[in-house]
Amino acid sequence: MKTLKTTGLIAILCTISSLVLSACGAGAPATPTADPGAVYTMAAATVQAQLTQAAAANPTAEPPTPTVEVKATNTPAPSPTVEMAMQPTPPFGNVTAAAGTPMATALATSASGINPYLAPTSAQPAGYKMGDYAEWQYNIPADNAIYYPGNAFQMEVGFKNVGTITWTENYALNFIGGTQMSGITSIPLKTTVKPGEKAIFITDLHAPGEPNTANTPYYKSLWELVNQSGAPVINGRVFIQIIVKRE
Repeated sequence: MKTLKTTGLIAILCTISSLVLSACGAGAPATPTADPGAVYTMAAATVQAQLTQAAAANPTAEPPTPTVEVKATNTPAPSPTVEMAMQPTPPFGNVTAAAGTPMATALATSASGINPYLAPTSAQPAGYKMGDYAEWQYNIPADNAIYYPGNAFQMEVGFKNVGTITWTENYALNFIGGTQMSGITSIPLKTTVKPGEKAIFITDLHAPGEPNTANTPYYKSLWELVNQSGAPVINGRVFIQIIVKRE
């Protein structure tokens, strides 16, 4: 009997102890559970604070410039420029097409067989004329010079070769009309005259024996430069005009 009481007392004490321990455990505060979002927020704040401190320590620092990689291309290098020699413009110009491209044209030929479109050579002077051309330079005596009847005087005529044909010693200044003031009718050229050079013809004349009148106020003698074939040289004519008076 005594044993049963003891056993029951122990059981009661154990029960009471369990209740007390349970009560004590229920009253203790529970350990809080960590929030993942809060952890990330705190980490970001920490990084931001470190960046702010670094910027304050080096305020002039600039972010590095990214390096741009230049890729090689297959564009060929420019070819060296070749200077082209320009050809002289033909004296009569070129005929061009509608697009502005020069067209090849046949070159005309004059009756003398000389091509008038040929450009001058280096030996030809500026202002040349293609063919056999002369340019009068002077004549002595001057127009309307006064002489007494039968007076002797000297005629001198100067021409310049402004063509492209050389005058030879077979060229001559021939009398072609008017008053013949001497028996000389042809004055030969004494030397070769190239284009750009001058020729001089000299001969002796004499005034007519009769003085001029109202109907014939002067005497005129006409002369012309001719080539070896007797053909006239263009612009090769000249006249000597004098007045004859009594003493």
